[in-house]
Amino acid sequence: MKNIINKSKIAALLLIMVGFTSCDAILDQEEIDFGKGPVLTSFAKPVNELNVIKTVANTPIQYEFDITYKGGKGIALDKDVTVVIATSPKSKAKEGVEFSLPVKSFTIPAGSKTAKASMTILTGGLVPFDFKDIVLEIKESSQSIAELNTFTLTVKALGAESLAGEYEVIGGDYWRLGVNNGWGALGGTRIIEAISATTYKHAGFFGLFEGFFYFTVDAANNVTVLKTNPVTGETLLQGTAPFLTCNNDSSSLTNVKCGTSNKVTRTNDRRDIIYLSYGYNTPGSGPREFYEVLKRKK
Repeated sequence: MKNIINKSKIAALLLIMVGFTSCDAILDQEEIDFGKGPVLTSFAKPVNELNVIKTVANTPIQYEFDITYKGGKGIALDKDVTVVIATSPKSKAKEGVEFSLPVKSFTIPAGSKTAKASMTILTGGLVPFDFKDIVLEIKESSQSIAELNTFTLTVKALGAESLAGEYEVIGGDYWRLGVNNGWGALGGTRIIEAISATTYKHAGFFGLFEGFFYFTVDAANNVTVLKTNPVTGETLLQGTAPFLTCNNDSSSLTNVKCGTSNKVTRTNDRRDIIYLSYGYNTPGSGPREFYEVLKRKK
């Protein structure tokens, strides 16, 4: 009986050893590397936009973008990766009219993961406020191509008088329930986006807080802060609080400079200055008021 048990144990042990040996053989034959995967080429940033101020000179603009790859072991390859790009059939902007793509073949050199590419924006072919998408695609690659293989650049052609651009906060005050809390450190950046020739979006911030609002500028450079979205018609809120504007709620904005702000001072060097007063009313608490002075960056 004891011999039978010992023989059974030996047989089971042999089977386990054979199994391990077989697995090792399979791994050796197929050279499996669980850290490997396909290398996928794509554009580093699939979507972006570009403001173009139309001038009489119509000087072409060079716009650069990156081509890259991901996958494998997550490290740069030890060989070149070649990529060919082209204009996508989805592009609303026409190659040769609104832009040109003089070079279409690029090489990501060994040891690197990106290559710099560029296109030329043909400003003479742009029409102010006729915003168009340039869509490029990866057509060929010495590695695999990512499923998202396009780059879309929305070109926003703007008139010479447009206020769109990056601005520096050069002055400001914040009143909470009638108490001036100041603005803190000045010098922050604000983005003004053009919706039309006279309508703009103050993007990213509402005063010192996250948010956005819209305003219009008339021929006399007077600013009107809007309480509704000019695109959708929806009432705008800061969180759950209704907007306060000098045009509609001056009795609630008693600390900001409604009488002397909400205007634009234009300069010959395009360092335009925008003066804004606005706020919001927290239900059950009271008004928050903002006075903001923005100067366009060069």
